[in-house]
Amino acid sequence: MKRTTIKKTLGVAIVAMVVVTLVFWSQISEAFGPMNQHDLQCLICHRERVEKWVCGSKVRDDIVNNKYSEWIDSFTPSDHEHVWVGETSYNRSHWFGTTSVGCGGIATIPRIFEQRSNLGESESRQLAAKFHELVRGQSRQIDFSELHQFTKAVAEDPASLLKPDNPN
Repeated sequence: MKRTTIKKTLGVAIVAMVVVTLVFWSQISEAFGPMNQHDLQCLICHRERVEKWVCGSKVRDDIVNNKYSEWIDSFTPSDHEHVWVGETSYNRSHWFGTTSVGCGGIATIPRIFEQRSNLGESESRQLAAKFHELVRGQSRQIDFSELHQFTKAVAEDPASLLKPDNPN
């Protein structure tokens, strides 16, 4: 093969690689570049807020509905003030690195949702309202141990939370 043919072939291949890289740059950088994503959870409606940065630029900031938020919307005003807490974080600090994942969150609304078949709709809504009162009472400083205790009571003995003399 002649030198000029080799040079032309290499030139075309390099140009093709550059074009493909430019066209698919956002997918390449999202898949392999440094990234940071936080999925926050609203303690009132259980919607998720997803914030994602890739290569230092914010590429996503969405509020996502789910079956729990749709249920809460059926009896809670939609204009409530969200109480966002950390739930899941993803981090990749450098190109082609591994992604670390940290999980958390408060599962009270899903636990109440799951109890609907046992307790009934009215009682489940009362539990959610009671939880909302607890969260709103802590609006400046969330006491996660108190929220955990409430969630545990929902899972183990939800009827105890519905008694009028219960201070929770």
